[in-house]
Parts: sequence; structure tokens; C-alpha cells
Amino acid sequence: MLIITNNPMFKDYTDKYDVEFLDTDYIGILKKTRDHLHLGYELLTHPLYGSVKPYETIYRTIVIQKANTISFTSIELIEEAIETATKFYKINKNIKWTNEILEDFQVVDKDLIDNALARM
Repeated sequence: MLIITNNPMFKDYTDKYDVEFLDTDYIGILKKTRDHLHLGYELLTHPLYGSVKPYETIYRTIVIQKANTISFTSIELIEEAIETATKFYKINKNIKWTNEILEDFQVVDKDLIDNALARM
């Protein structure tokens, strides 16, 4: 499995998982995931998981794995997610979040992925 994230709370996961930490925004994570999908990975978590909308957070973490073939279903999901996020991301483009809110966003993102990893 490969975890692609911009959430600093995943930096200490490298002893158990392959983690690609990126200094990018929400949409950057989606686009980097798309790049991996085109190289033969498939989604293990939905790119728009949870009830957290793209304009309600700046953090996104996605889990993928190497596949035997190109997963067109995964590519379709990530393309739709990029389109949706791009549309909604404009809403929070200029919002200045407090450190407390940013930490809350990190915790929510981490909790969602931790639950998904526990089920895998």
C-alpha cells in the first residue's frame, strides 16, 4: 500500500507503510494520486471519502496499491474527484484557517484513514 498525503500527522507512519508526503493542497494530492493510477495503481480509499467536503478542509490522504492492470474505475473516480474538488475548492481559496482548525482538519483526515487501514 502507498499512502499519499499532505497531512503532517502521517509523517510517522513510514515505519509501517509507504508514505508519500507532499507539500501541496487538496487538489495536488488528487492529481498526484491520478499520476500513480496511470502508472498501474488502484484506489483503496475513495478520493472524496467521509462527509468532509473539499472546501471544508485543506488535508487529503488517499491509500492506493499496485495493481496488475490499469484500473479504469479508479481513474474515473479520481477524475470525477478532481472535477468536484476544483469546483468546490474555490469556496475556501482565500480562507485563513487558525492553527486550531488546521489541527482539527488533520485529526479528522487521520481518523478516517486510520479506520480504513484497520479494515484492510
